[in-house]
Amino acid sequence: MNALRSSTDKAAKPAVKRSSYWRRFDLRRDGVRALIALVALLLVNLGVWWTFIKPLNDEITAKAELKEAAAERETAEAQNLDEVRAVHAHVEAVQAGVRRFFDEMLSVRTERWVPFQRALHQVGTEFRVTPQRASIGREQLEQEGIDRAALSFPLEGGYENLRHFLARLEALDQFLIIRSVNLRNAKEGGNALQLDIQVETYFNAPEMREELERERLWKEKQRARGRRSKGRR
Repeated sequence: MNALRSSTDKAAKPAVKRSSYWRRFDLRRDGVRALIALVALLLVNLGVWWTFIKPLNDEITAKAELKEAAAERETAEAQNLDEVRAVHAHVEAVQAGVRRFFDEMLSVRTERWVPFQRALHQVGTEFRVTPQRASIGREQLEQEGIDRAALSFPLEGGYENLRHFLARLEALDQFLIIRSVNLRNAKEGGNALQLDIQVETYFNAPEMREELERERLWKEKQRARGRRSKGRR
């Protein structure tokens, strides 16, 4: 029995010896140290966050803002580009219409003058209203590159025929402007009217624009020469 107890005591001694290396936490004794350690750890974490994490976070935020601003600018520029394209397409359409008007509707005098006179004569024959004589005036509009032709002639006929004659003139496929219609006299109680009519048409004159362009270039060269001569002095 004593031998068993002694052996048990011997076995228990190492456990008592191992537990002697550990001390229980005492708040009054070790609280300040623990608090200092926690504060130090917090300061280290704060330093790491301030030194490394915050700059990285600020950089990410700044890049995100730049990306958002760039996306907004890209959207605005895309809208502006679409507007510019639409304006450009509209300008091209207008320019094409102007070129078509000059080339097809006005044409040049040598190509359209005879057909224009023939069309007037056919309308007069259709309504039995034929001009007896006509005076033709011509004016060159150099700035516009247009040749203007004005025809003035007296007409005599019934009211209905004259009215249909004027309406038919306006419906011609020729470019024509009825500038004035003046009543000169009336016969047979108003059944026969005498009118003075003035019509105008215009012809494309590209040679005028070419001449103006050559004159403009010549003047620019003269001004450039004058500036160079003054600079040498």
